[in-house]
Amino acid sequence: MRITRVSDIVARKYKLRICHVSDTHGEFPHLHGRYDVVVHSGDFFPNSAAMMHKNLTQEMAFQLDWLSQNIRNIKLWLQGRSFLFILGNHDFLHPQLMAQTLATEGIAAINLTEQVISYENVNFYGFPYVPPINGMFNYEREIPEMEFEAEKMVKALNNSYVDVLVTHAPLYQILDLTHGNDTIGSTVITNVLDYKMNKEHLPSYLLHGHCHEANGLAIRGEMLISNAACTYHIIEVK
Repeated sequence: MRITRVSDIVARKYKLRICHVSDTHGEFPHLHGRYDVVVHSGDFFPNSAAMMHKNLTQEMAFQLDWLSQNIRNIKLWLQGRSFLFILGNHDFLHPQLMAQTLATEGIAAINLTEQVISYENVNFYGFPYVPPINGMFNYEREIPEMEFEAEKMVKALNNSYVDVLVTHAPLYQILDLTHGNDTIGSTVITNVLDYKMNKEHLPSYLLHGHCHEANGLAIRGEMLISNAACTYHIIEVK
């Protein structure tokens, strides 16, 4: 019989329990379970016909109006928790404007985009960019542009240890397979983590969305990967 000591239990205690949610597209799915904070990895907003016509000014105005009309619903949905987020390819509102708008209703909204943020002694970094789709969406980047953005990410991660990397795009060939058998993950993000990161600074958790049909959990080396597109996962950060 194995005896578990109280000191062993304390040693395994988590730092933070994250409710990771993604690709809600204007919906507020009921979040069950025990968690300390909500982390959203993009595609928070619904879209209007303006996006299909590439009228980005009108689309931003639509999303700001939607946010203002739904801010109390968002507050109820979060149930008093802080809201850490990046935006995704369907989101056209500036993330800092979103955070400021949510703050008017007393929501503790924290924009993670391209910065290291420490929350409850856990460090986060947000990377919203996705591989090219068709030129209609936000944060789309061709490979040279994606490499430029990813170099900035790696520099930040190498200079300051990050526990949780929040991206919208998946890694290539991990939780990124569509119903049409297309892999839509980012080779650039995968390559910079494999070949340009200080291995001692690799994040322990990668939270993403984007590929709706491949949501789930995976392990890659010592990294736990969560694709919470159209769902949510409770992630315990040790």
